[in-house]
Amino acid sequence: MANELKLEIVTPSRKMLEVSADAVTLPGSMGQLGILPEHMPLVTTLDTGILVYQTGGKQHAIAVHWGYAQVDANRVSVLAELAETAEDINLDRARNAESRAREMLGKIGGAKSGSEEETQRLVKYEAKLQRALVRQQVAQIR
Repeated sequence: MANELKLEIVTPSRKMLEVSADAVTLPGSMGQLGILPEHMPLVTTLDTGILVYQTGGKQHAIAVHWGYAQVDANRVSVLAELAETAEDINLDRARNAESRAREMLGKIGGAKSGSEEETQRLVKYEAKLQRALVRQQVAQIR
């Protein structure tokens, strides 16, 4: 149908979702992308963030952790490293992951050695923090 999008989300372990949607919002690496039917074709990278799709006036949220999206008129294909619905997320575990990441970032920031190893650790724990925060947001949308 011309006024719907076919949304498909695939991870390395499974085909997570295949639905018809009215609109999709993607967490692009350069910011959020709003996709409506008849969108111009594009391929983009995805960052850790919240993918939102609307069906019948209801919004659904999925935590996406890095990947790619291809948009072609009325089809949105997402290839994600990891994607999680609110039901997949353990909120307590996400909160604990946030605390651990913040603690490690505090230790790394306090060291200020500026070495390549410390920079890599900083990037690693910033990504862990971002994943934990996104998981918490999606888990609370239920």
